[in-house]
Amino acid sequence: MTSNRDLYIKRNTTWLNIVIRDCIEIGNDINVDEILPIWAKEQEDMVPSIITDIDQINEPIRFIAGLDISFVKGNDKAVASMVIFDYRTLNIVAKISIYCVIKIPYIPGYLAFRETPIYMRLLDIQKQRCPHLTPQVILIDGNGVWHPRRAGSACHFGVVSDIPCFGVSKNVLYVDSITRSTIQKLLIEKAPEKDQYVEVTDDSGNILGIAYNVTGNVKNAVYISVGHKITLQTALNIFQSVTEYRICEPIRQADLLSRAMVARIS
Repeated sequence: MTSNRDLYIKRNTTWLNIVIRDCIEIGNDINVDEILPIWAKEQEDMVPSIITDIDQINEPIRFIAGLDISFVKGNDKAVASMVIFDYRTLNIVAKISIYCVIKIPYIPGYLAFRETPIYMRLLDIQKQRCPHLTPQVILIDGNGVWHPRRAGSACHFGVVSDIPCFGVSKNVLYVDSITRSTIQKLLIEKAPEKDQYVEVTDDSGNILGIAYNVTGNVKNAVYISVGHKITLQTALNIFQSVTEYRICEPIRQADLLSRAMVARIS
C-alpha cells in the first residue's frame, strides 16, 4: 500500500469551514416496529438501480470526501460532518458540519434510514456554499452491497445523491453465514499480514466486498464494499491511496471533526 504519511504531515492548515448550528431533527414521528417492513421493501426495490459493475466517475478525480456522524453519549443529539480532500495532494479543502437530533435508533441493516437524510443535507450545504468542491467519490462509515438485502447505507446514499460512493466499516455485518469469527478465520488463512486483503462472498458466491487487514491484526480489519457507480477494484485502489492508519483518512477526519464538535455540546 502506498504510504501517504508525508502528505498527512504536510497537509495545509487552511480550508473552508462551514458549521450549521440550526439543529435538524429527524425521526420524531417514526414507529420503528411499523416502518421496518416498509424500509426493507424500499431496500429490495433499490437493488436494480445500484451500479457496481462499471465506474461512472468523472475523471480525473479531483475531490473526494468522507462522511460520518457522532452522537452525544446516551443522547439523540449528534453532529454530522463532511470533510473534502483534494485527491491529488490529500490536502483538506473543506469541512462542513451540522448539528442534528436523530430519534431513529441504530438498527443493523437499516443504518441508511438513520443517516442518509442528514448526509443529503450536508451535500446540499456543500452544493450551495462551495459547488466548485463537489466530490466525485464519497466514502461512508458503513456498508454498501455487503448487506442482508444488498443495499446498505453506501448504496442508499449513492443512489439518492447520484454520486459514486463506497462504504468502509469497522464491524462485520452478518450476511448469510458470514460472522465476525468466520471473517477472522478467513483473514488468518488468506491475509494474515499487514496490508493484505481477501474478497468475501455470500453463500451464493456473490462478492460482498473486501476484508482488509490494515494493521496486521485481523481483529482490527476493515470491510470495504461498493455502494453505487463504482467497482470494487476502484474502491480498493482509492482506499489504499488514502489510508495510513486503520481508518481511511476521509472517514477518519470526518469522525475526528464530528467527535470534537460533539464534545462541546455533551
